[in-house]
Amino acid sequence: MPFVGTGKSTSHDAHDAGREAALQAIQSLSGQQPGLLLVFGTAGYNQQELLDGIFEIAGQVPLSGCSTSGVITQAGSDESSHAVAVLALSHAAHYQTFQARGFGAHARICAEELSRKIRESAPRDARLLLLFPDGLTGNVTELVARIEATLPRSVKIAGGTSGELLKLNRTWQYHDGRAESDTVSAVLISGSVSAEVKVSHSCEPIGLEQTVTRAEGGWIYEIDGHPAWSVYKQYLDPQEKEPELLSMAHVCYICLAEILPEPDPAYGKYIIRCPLQVDHSTGALFFPGNIVKGTKVRMALRSAERAVSQALSTGRTILARHPGKKPALLLHFDCCCRARLLFGACSADAVIQPLQQLFGQEVPWFGFNTYGEIAALDDGRTLFHNYSTVLCALYLDST
Repeated sequence: MPFVGTGKSTSHDAHDAGREAALQAIQSLSGQQPGLLLVFGTAGYNQQELLDGIFEIAGQVPLSGCSTSGVITQAGSDESSHAVAVLALSHAAHYQTFQARGFGAHARICAEELSRKIRESAPRDARLLLLFPDGLTGNVTELVARIEATLPRSVKIAGGTSGELLKLNRTWQYHDGRAESDTVSAVLISGSVSAEVKVSHSCEPIGLEQTVTRAEGGWIYEIDGHPAWSVYKQYLDPQEKEPELLSMAHVCYICLAEILPEPDPAYGKYIIRCPLQVDHSTGALFFPGNIVKGTKVRMALRSAERAVSQALSTGRTILARHPGKKPALLLHFDCCCRARLLFGACSADAVIQPLQQLFGQEVPWFGFNTYGEIAALDDGRTLFHNYSTVLCALYLDST
């Protein structure tokens, strides 16, 4: 019996789109009742109406997911304003959904609440925790660190932060029948499954090494004693007029490469950080990655060639760990800045299709374009990333 069913709709009516995608996904399970729905929808929809349509078809099935700038399916990437993808998983595994509110103002409390809920209900055979935090409001680095510290090492963590239509405005997180903002949604998968998670980034550092000289709560105020915004602007297009607002065009052009204290042989010595807010009164930049005072950084530029080569390398590593086996499902969380903003209309041809050919076209493929990615390095450290791609392969123990 199938483990995975998928559905997608591009109807502009939110309720109808939810119904259509959910119906396709559930019908793909060949009569089985779903144990979990994962949902990713672009932000052109009324988000609550979208979930209402899904629940009209699915009933009270546990649900998790978030809003996004694009959905990823077997057919590739769809970054239109109205696209929703639904993944239905059978009862071959066990699922629990969670949510914690107030992420922006109280990231630590939010992380502790979520950790407590997971600890109190997690079975011994828990295998994978998927996290979908608000992509604009909170300190994702602190969230991930606190949750990882409370979980057994056997539980792997993967996911991505919610997005919208590249306006840096508001995102939504889904939990069962609700679409809310400034929260963290999560789903724990347990039972006869195993997960392989790999991450790679697509940036090359430029310029000189610099030091963060003042930072607090995710805000960088100064780099080498200068306002962070003034340092950042030095690397923008000199022909551009003095920018008044931090735009997605800036974020997708230049970012920070944070030098890791302990480089990872496979991942490299830099972790990529993107600013998402600017305070013009102080010249401070907000990074959900929470770069702290004393951190060594360099500016970095994205590289299309590296995006493809590193993604394929991570795929080969996953396959090498399970010789002769195909995943039951491949979850793909990819930075929004690596999709059409990097490859134009050819993002599916450039990255997704080569990966699908590597794993096999028959492997179910599902994911979304994120505002930030969550995954562990090979040494076991789970980190928050930008400009990265995360591949999470789920294997059923019987396959």
